[in-house]
Parts: sequence; C-alpha cells; structure tokens
Amino acid sequence: MIHSALGSIQPCQPCLLCQVCAAAIAQPICGGCHRDLPWCRDTRWVQDLAVQIAFDYAWPMDRLIHLYKYQDRLDLMAVLQFGLTQLQRPDVDALLAVPLSDARLRERGFNQSHELAKRLGQAWQIPVWTGITRLDGLRQKGLSRSERLQNVANVFSLEGKSNRSLPTRVALIDDVLTTGSTLLSLTQFLKQHGVQQVEAMVIASRQIK
Repeated sequence: MIHSALGSIQPCQPCLLCQVCAAAIAQPICGGCHRDLPWCRDTRWVQDLAVQIAFDYAWPMDRLIHLYKYQDRLDLMAVLQFGLTQLQRPDVDALLAVPLSDARLRERGFNQSHELAKRLGQAWQIPVWTGITRLDGLRQKGLSRSERLQNVANVFSLEGKSNRSLPTRVALIDDVLTTGSTLLSLTQFLKQHGVQQVEAMVIASRQIK
C-alpha cells in the first residue's frame, strides 16, 4: 500500500496460516484461509449457561489449538483471538479465563485461556479478573462426561480477599468446549459467591459421550 509521497511503502503481512497469500486487512489470515476455517459463530446452551463458539473442533482448528497449547506456538494466538473477536462482544464487567491448577501451569508454562483473555480485554476494553484458583485434580482428557463432571466438583477457590470485589457480570474464556463440565462447575462456584450473570466464550466445540 502506497501512502503519501512522504510516506513509505508498507508491505502486506503474509497470512499466518498458509504463509503464501497476503493477510486481509485487519486480519492475521488471507481470504482463502478465512473461508476454509470451520466457522461456527453460534451460541449454544449448556444447561442454563450460554456459550458463544467461534469454530467447530475440526481441521485445521483442532491442530492449531493443539500447537498453541502444547508446542508453545504462541504466534498462532492471533488466529484464535481473531476467531473470538468475530463473536458478539460480551456486555460484562470482567473477563475470566478458566484457571489451570498449579501443577498444570508448571507443566505447560502458561494458561492458554488467560493469554487470550488478556488480548480480548485489550481489544474490547474489558478488565480481566484473576481472582479464582483451581486445585489439582485428575486430567480431563480422555474422561467420560460423568467422570468429567465429578472431577471438577469443588475444585475452585477464591484467592485471598478476592471475594470482597467480585464482578457482577462475568464472561468465561476457554479454549475447547467438550462436555461443558468445567464451565458449569466454575459458573456454579461464581454464582454461589455473588456473581449475578455468567456467560462463556470458547474457541471451538466438540461433542463427547
């Protein structure tokens, strides 16, 4: 793009996925990759919790999420954030990333949902709240729905004096919706401590029996 005669030529950024075509304006990916992504852009109810979903958990989104979470591909965060920003901006007082236990945080090195929440908070001008901790428990991966529900019961707690300043309306941020057990458990915990409205946003959704 050529600006004024006094300006300089600004090269287009390559698409973050194909690395061949130029990224579309205000996007990290090109138009072709944008069309090929498994968009969902839907709101689904998990019991009484409304969950906005950016993508179906299908190729290539499943691979991108895996690389981001487990292989430190933080450069892919821009694609995941872009997907979430295509959803409706939540009318809430704070964003809250689903917390990781201390053991999982040490193992992974970062909370993938919290990093996304920080970027979304900047884009939407919504504070990110970090007043919840998660106790160590069994791994969710590979568990049945009933096992997941039992596994996340009573695993959340408030940090220090956080219960004195809980936001009234909260949007939960997570990566993948499977059974919804974690989101439901966290929602119940928040409402027990005075939060009046809870909704959720996830990158992708998949079904599990």
